[in-house]
Amino acid sequence: MKFLISALEFALSFTNLAAVWIGVRVWEAKAGKLLPADIEWTLYFAAFVSTSFWNWRKERLRAQAAEEMLAEQTKQVPIRRFAPDGEAVLRRYGQIGMGAERLLTPYLDQWIRVCGSFEGAAESLIGDATFVSVLQEDGRRLHLRFPGGDRNVPGPLRKGQVVTAACQIRHGYGAGAFVLDNCELLEAEPALRHVS
Repeated sequence: MKFLISALEFALSFTNLAAVWIGVRVWEAKAGKLLPADIEWTLYFAAFVSTSFWNWRKERLRAQAAEEMLAEQTKQVPIRRFAPDGEAVLRRYGQIGMGAERLLTPYLDQWIRVCGSFEGAAESLIGDATFVSVLQEDGRRLHLRFPGGDRNVPGPLRKGQVVTAACQIRHGYGAGAFVLDNCELLEAEPALRHVS
């Protein structure tokens, strides 16, 4: 069935040949004489070549547009490779020294999911990022960097609200073996109400 559909689409892309055939027949009827065979075949050949070129050009332009769109999409959405054991990586957050760096080097530029209770947010001094502080259940405080200033952090977030973010593991350069950078907020659950 697919072959028949493809054959029909191919035949329909050469309707100019039918138009040439009809034009030749109309000319012969009006002139009252037959067109010489070599001229008739030359017209068919010219119509076939021009139609083939037109169809090829149309498909080439379509393929180029698809390639450009795909290149644009891959530029916009970088591929994220998540660390196999995000919890083990987070347990090393804040550690310093060569040993900690050596253990975390294989995880640099990978991503992890971070979940914690929102404590507060502050914009960077130059306004290019927002730093969000979250407190995990075990009492560990994490600092997440959201690039792009406050427009990248949906708000308003409330103190105690449970947030989940995807963050990239980047080298800490003195602030610890690594920092959590390029974060993106995935989920913000309502804050738990304390019953007194």
